[in-house]
Amino acid sequence: MYKLLLSPAGRIGRKRFWIGMAVFAVLVVVFNFGLKQLGGSVWAFLISLPFPFIALHMAYSIYGKRLHDMGRSFWPLTGMLVSLILVAIVVMLSFGGSEYFAEFSQYERKADIDPAVKAAIQERYQARLAEGNKTVTAVMWAIIGGFTLWCGLAKSDLDANKYGPPAAE
Repeated sequence: MYKLLLSPAGRIGRKRFWIGMAVFAVLVVVFNFGLKQLGGSVWAFLISLPFPFIALHMAYSIYGKRLHDMGRSFWPLTGMLVSLILVAIVVMLSFGGSEYFAEFSQYERKADIDPAVKAAIQERYQARLAEGNKTVTAVMWAIIGGFTLWCGLAKSDLDANKYGPPAAE
């Protein structure tokens, strides 16, 4: 399990990829459950700091080995992650984000904004921003799901390639 989740070297077949994805998903759910149990404590904060980096490394290890088995490099995975960031920015800006920022940009950087004005601006754009959050979430899950299905269902390279011998499964 250590090599599957934490080592990006080598190749894995479809079966091991799906096992790795299942274990990864369970770990994320258990981690989030544990954080909710700890609440807003200092321990929750300290434990949550390294988790995004560990999760990203695990994702690169699982997806990367599967991409290697397909004869590909890590670049499709990197492209998928970059596309997630770009989609989030574009969708949030198109659902009132740019107008929201424009409302605040009329004030000086260090100016004290009247709390009533600040609340009015936030209230005015809250519904559109919430709608944007739903759209961002849906689009991001579609990208991740499509990429995962592509990796999990694509045929393996049956010959040895520059990433090593074929995965034994």
